[in-house]
Amino acid sequence: MSIKRLLLVLVLFPFVLLSCNAGNGMRIGANVRLCCPGHYDQYQQYSLVAPDMPVFLRDYVVLEFDLAMREKGLTRNEGEKQLNIVLSYNHVNLAPEQEDIDPFVRTSAVSTELYYMAVIEVEMYEEATGELVWAGSISRIHHVTPGEYMHADRARPEFQSAFSRLLEAYPGRQT
Repeated sequence: MSIKRLLLVLVLFPFVLLSCNAGNGMRIGANVRLCCPGHYDQYQQYSLVAPDMPVFLRDYVVLEFDLAMREKGLTRNEGEKQLNIVLSYNHVNLAPEQEDIDPFVRTSAVSTELYYMAVIEVEMYEEATGELVWAGSISRIHHVTPGEYMHADRARPEFQSAFSRLLEAYPGRQT
């Protein structure tokens, strides 16, 4: 396991455990890493990219994030914008013997249960300056048995709830 992945696990693991055991039924943790050095009253629109998001996640993760941003008074506009937002996906294998197994490329011959942490990082950069003005992440620990697959209908509301909780600390626009 690389040092970067180990540090990611050590930093995010306590937040994931706290959010999973908070008694609110949520299974996705949310953690703000950087808040509030920007000019939030000036932000109205944003662009969004998710370059390394797994294809099966991309559409509805982006949709649920957009919904959470609308709750904060911002709209997505790839042309005129004050923020550039990047959603990045990382997964951290939690079992050393699974380091080389990609959880998204599984053949029927693979009979290994996988343990990993999925992390979606959110970084907001001010368009005018290029400075990072807000950052956070959502994460979840997964235990995947052979033959199991993701159920998008159940996951969508969890993502929307996690993004809303993540953005609770985001100042939003003053209207």
